[in-house]
Amino acid sequence: MALAMAEAESTRNPESIRNQNRMPGWQRVLVQLFGNLWVELFIGLLIVVSVVLTFVEFGLTTEQQGEPRSLLLYRIQIANQALTWFFVLELVLRYLKTLSYRKFLREYWVDLIAILPSLIPGLYTAKILRLVRLLRILRLFGFVFRASSSFPNVIKRGAVEYVIVCGLICLTVLMGTGAMTLFEGTGGARMSAREAFWFSIYTLFAGEPIPAAPLTFGGRVVSVIVMFMGLTIFAMFTGTITAFMVDQLRTKGRVVEVDQIQDHIIICGWNTKAEIIVGEYRAAQRTRTTPIVVVAQLDEPPNLAATTQAHLSFMEDDFTRVSALEAAGIHRAHTCVILSDTMRGRSVQDADARTILAALTVERLNPDIYTCAELHNSEYAPHLQMGDVNDYVVSSEYSAYLLAQAALHRGLMGVFSELLTHQRGNQFYRVPLPDSWVGKAFDQLLIHLRKEHNALLVAVHGATSEVVVNPVSYEFQAGDEVVVIADHRLDLV
Repeated sequence: MALAMAEAESTRNPESIRNQNRMPGWQRVLVQLFGNLWVELFIGLLIVVSVVLTFVEFGLTTEQQGEPRSLLLYRIQIANQALTWFFVLELVLRYLKTLSYRKFLREYWVDLIAILPSLIPGLYTAKILRLVRLLRILRLFGFVFRASSSFPNVIKRGAVEYVIVCGLICLTVLMGTGAMTLFEGTGGARMSAREAFWFSIYTLFAGEPIPAAPLTFGGRVVSVIVMFMGLTIFAMFTGTITAFMVDQLRTKGRVVEVDQIQDHIIICGWNTKAEIIVGEYRAAQRTRTTPIVVVAQLDEPPNLAATTQAHLSFMEDDFTRVSALEAAGIHRAHTCVILSDTMRGRSVQDADARTILAALTVERLNPDIYTCAELHNSEYAPHLQMGDVNDYVVSSEYSAYLLAQAALHRGLMGVFSELLTHQRGNQFYRVPLPDSWVGKAFDQLLIHLRKEHNALLVAVHGATSEVVVNPVSYEFQAGDEVVVIADHRLDLV
């Protein structure tokens, strides 16, 4: 079952898709066939029908050499044989899809065991071995896992566990009923199939044989197995519910009604830098209480400090989808930060492609939003520039620049570590220039800021988005903004 889950996850992996492109045409057809959700649901339905027919057939068979006692039983046996040969054909096609007998045996050994009693006459006459066909119900676990991607988020997190618990209950009751009918159905105290069914249910949930202990050795062994399965299922059920409640309590308050907020910040993706970014927003006085919405495909929200997670909410979705961005309130947001998403085995190239797609989509949905994106390769930067993305950061290059400066100029990282964070000391601020300073020289404002505000003038951001750092001579123009180093935000008006 675990391997089936891994196979389902690998079908969504880019490397798996590239491997499929190298397959022969007929093999790709088989991969697409068994990757179709409706095909999986159809096979799952046939498994349920087969399990029901097996149980009915076992209950109707007489004890005299296993011969049928009615036409109905004969028809049920024919239907069961037809389903068995259908599953044989299915397993053959699945083997042709993988062409690896070791992988095939690891994934489908339970299915092979389940069809043996129907294919080998000597095994089919043994009534107890017919119950082996009930093991087909275990295949439903893999089907549910592959279909769980379309479930709501609350159900998706425990979908496999819920199905395992329900499947084990059904399997235990069915096999217990059949085995008790076989062992306790003879002699003076004959147990009917109905009595064996209720015996299995009572024993499973009560933890003791009810109404009384079986008379035969085989019946006692079966009752012990049913009681053991009851304890196991109860432990699994308790653990699943406990994990669900703990998860709900841990994430309580992190999910807000996005349609009730505006001028918020949207962070697309989540990596090691995301917590630092959120911390910087919380450290800055201007954005300390600004709502932040994180759109990312996370298995579970990360553990954050209480001060960091204030006014922070998570949406589990793909940030490249238009519906996900609209659900996050992209039309009402003030800023959008797009992080490089290398989760789930994505390569750096795939992450940059997703970043570009998301950035262009954001600008298309809300041209007034301020968008900042993270790239790994600067060669893709022109795509963002042509899409009017406000800013981008090539993380690998800037980290290399900082490392080079630290090596060339000893102690310089102490300066950078203070200027690049709002946690302490001085920071960079971009301040609008009042009209009273239009036409005046750069040096005049430099002296004024130093005397009046204990701030250092660094650069000018022109109205045409041109940035001039420490100019030799510059005359301020209307619409200019200045970049200063100060320990607080300035107001030059």
